[in-house]
This record gives sequence, structure tokens and C-alpha cells, in this order.
Amino acid sequence: MVKINIKHFSDWYFENKSALLKRAEAWKKQNIQLAKEFLKEWPLDRIKTMELDEYVIGRGPANKSLCYEIEAGKYRDLHLGIRGGSANKFGIYWNKEKQVYCNKRNQPIPASELEAEFTKLKADLIAILEAGIKKDFDSAEFSSKNSFFTRPAIITKLLCAYSAENTYVGINMNLDNDKIWKKLYTPQKEGWVYHQNHGLTVMMMERFPELDGYHLSVILWDYHEYVLKENNNRKISGYCEQLLASKNIILHGAPGTGKTYLAKNIAAELISNGKVNNINNLTETQRRQLGFVQFHPSYDYTDFVEGLRPASTIGGVVSFELKSGSFKRFVEQALNDLDSTYVFIIDEINRSEIARVFGELFFSIDPEYRGHKDGVYTQYANLHADPTEKFYVPENVYIIGTMNDIDRSVDTFDFAMRRRFTFLEITAQTSAENMLANDTIKEILSHLNTAIIAPEVGLTKDYQIGASYFLKLDIGEETLEHLWETKLCPLLNDYFREDHKASEKLAFLGRAYFAGVDE
Repeated sequence: MVKINIKHFSDWYFENKSALLKRAEAWKKQNIQLAKEFLKEWPLDRIKTMELDEYVIGRGPANKSLCYEIEAGKYRDLHLGIRGGSANKFGIYWNKEKQVYCNKRNQPIPASELEAEFTKLKADLIAILEAGIKKDFDSAEFSSKNSFFTRPAIITKLLCAYSAENTYVGINMNLDNDKIWKKLYTPQKEGWVYHQNHGLTVMMMERFPELDGYHLSVILWDYHEYVLKENNNRKISGYCEQLLASKNIILHGAPGTGKTYLAKNIAAELISNGKVNNINNLTETQRRQLGFVQFHPSYDYTDFVEGLRPASTIGGVVSFELKSGSFKRFVEQALNDLDSTYVFIIDEINRSEIARVFGELFFSIDPEYRGHKDGVYTQYANLHADPTEKFYVPENVYIIGTMNDIDRSVDTFDFAMRRRFTFLEITAQTSAENMLANDTIKEILSHLNTAIIAPEVGLTKDYQIGASYFLKLDIGEETLEHLWETKLCPLLNDYFREDHKASEKLAFLGRAYFAGVDE
């Protein structure tokens, strides 16, 4: 899935700049001419004095009303196409079939109320246009008080026409806002999509001085179409979707299910915006957006967050300096590159004392508190150059942990951590489908794993065998016997340590393993 942000737009724009500018320039010339004709025919003063039939749609092309001309007539391609939908979007329209004026609820307007209703509608139209021209987004006109506030397609088109500064683009950003527009520019509290439209246009013009509102109207829409097409063609893995949604995931399961391998693939897909799913295919710059550590029993807060480390001077005197740990260094790098995605992998996350490693970072990694610059004080905050400095994890940092259920089950995992991570089980069967090509080898693995949880053996699925043990067998570089004798049998012996029925259980599993070939 395409991860939409300004950096992605910029990369796409510069990669296709020549073709985009050629199309945008042609569109601009056409629109400049249409805009001149529109302003001559429909100056704002005419809006203020127009009669009902000069406004409404429904009386046919010969009427040349404002609503007809901007939707289907001469100015249909000016700044923004607003064709489609019901005529009630204009507030008042002529219902040709019923031969009556109707309101936005498609109900006939009594003749005694028609003049007052049109007067109010025209006043609302003029007021929101004047507020938009002035960029007065704090105005009460940009609220539900104004009946045109919730008709951004119409108002955006007219604001593009009447705004002399050319700082709106011809796009109704209420359409696909969650999917695209708010990821390029966050909607403001005041002014809704109108303020957002203006803010995005100004920001883009500052970043790309060769572009103006005319260019951006078509280029941003081309980007919109490109993103939708790419996201439809490139189905992101379910794991990436989970990570994007929850910020933190833990891949857990039996040994050898390829959790670390999968974690790296997920990271590559997210960092590259879905272009690759193997870390070996990342660029050098993209590889710096991936962090990796493996926890172990002695790993602690000073390794992960920060702590005092010995340092010697030229005279040989040993002193201690405050140094950032692996995760804090990674976050500091991400904070300087907020337009890019950063993924931090913690392998074997359950092999350390979680509370001792994370400390107060339980708060900072919480998805609900990402990007909160108030942050937390670290344990060594008093040694910082600025003791009031707080630590926080930005929105562009994602965390993937891996753990073997056999080492510690999810149920007994630190509750504070469980609450802040989404746990995704990688089963032995899933690993076989993901990692093995040979159906016979998959069947052998399935036979063995079924036997492991059989009553004769009595183990749980946490002890099933993952596909990574079978990779060489799958490609013909190892024999069935060699795999059993050198890898599987020693592992299973460990499972049954101090079990007086160990030899019987091992023999049962051996028969199940070799039976997969016989069948």
C-alpha cells in the first residue's frame, strides 16, 4: 500500500515531472481563458443581484443559469468538475417533471416561501464566498450556520474563480480526505476542507515554486488517481495493515515459524511504500530507516534508552558519559525525518525483563500517545543539557517484536506490554504456506505437527515445528534423515527432558514424520 505523505508526493512528482508539467500547463492555459470569461459574465456583483432563475438548474441549457453553467454548461471544466449527484446539492432547483421549485430535501417549496428561501440562500452563498476570498476561516460562515458550508464541491469551484491570489485548487477535499488529502495536510479546526485546501495549496507552492494553483489542481488530482490505482493494484499484507493501524505488533508462535524473517519483510514493505518486501532490496537510505536489536537476559534500560557509559580521556582518566541507547538513537534519527517511515524490530522481545528495559517508555510507545511532545522524563533527565527535555516517540516510528511462545506464553507476558501491542500468531501451518514450495515437504511438516499435539505426546501448539527447519529439505539440499538426526530429534529430546516416557513419545513422532513420505 502506498504510504501517502509529502515525501511520497515529492518523489512521485519529480519522477514524472516533465509529463505532469506538460499536462498541467495545457490545462492551465484552458482554465485561464475560461476564468476570464467566467469573471466577465459572472462577477461577484452579479451573484449579489441575480434572480432565482439566473441561479437554479433544471430549466435547460438555454437558460444559462449559474448552476447549469458551472455543472454542465460552458464552465463545467473550470477548476473543478461537479457533475453528478442530485440537483438538490444547489439548495434550490427547478423540478421539470413536477413543474415546481424544490429544496435540498427534494420537497416542493410553497410559492409564499420561495422568495424568502432564495434570499437566504443567496445571502449564504455571498457570505461564504466573501469569507473564503478573505481567507477568514474563523468566520461563522465556515460553520453549519451557512447552508453552503457542507457543499464544498460548489464553493471550492467558485472560490478558485473569485480568489485573485490563486491559492485554492479545484479539488473537493471532502472526497477521499481520510485516504489522501489529510495525509498531505492536516485539516484545520476552523474552516474545514476550505482551510485545508488553501493551506495545502500554499504549502505546495512554497515547496515547488514552479507550480501555482492552476498547475496544482491537475497535478494533485493526478496524484489522487495514481494513489488510488496503486493501492488497488498492490494489496498490502495483512501484517502491514495491522502495524499501520496499531503502531506496535508482536509476532509470536512456535520456534522456526520465520517470525524474524517476516518482521524484516513487513518492515521493508512499509519503508518502501509497498515497492519491495525484502530488506535486501531497500536502498541505502531506506536501510537507515530500519532498526534491529535482539533482547537477551542482560539487556537493560541503559542499552535500550540511555545510561552512563565509561569513557577515557587523553590522560587515561576514566569518566562516565550519558549515552543514548539503541531505541533512543533510532527515535532521534526519525525525529529529523518525519516524512519517512521508520521501523524498529525487537527480536526475542520476551527474553529480557521487559519492565526493566522499557521503564517509563511504556507510556511513550503507547499508540494513543505517539507524537505527544509533552512526552516523559527519562531516568537520566537531570543529566541532560536541558533537564526539562522530555522524550516522545513520533508518529512515523513503528515497532515489531518477535517472540517464541515456548519461551514465555503471551498469557504470562507483561500486561503493560500486552496492552500496548497487537499480538499476531504465526502458526506452523502459516509458516509452511509462506516459506515452503514443495507440497510433499509441507505434508511431512503437517504430519509431525499433528503428532506433537496428539494425546500420545501431550504437547501444545507452542511446541510445534516451524517451516524454517525444513528450508534446505524443501530445496533438496538436505535429506529427510539428516534433518531428523541433526535438528529435529535433538530439539524434541529437549522437549521431553526428565519425562520418563520420552523415548516412547520420540518414537511416536519419528513414525509420524517418516510416514509423510510413505504416504
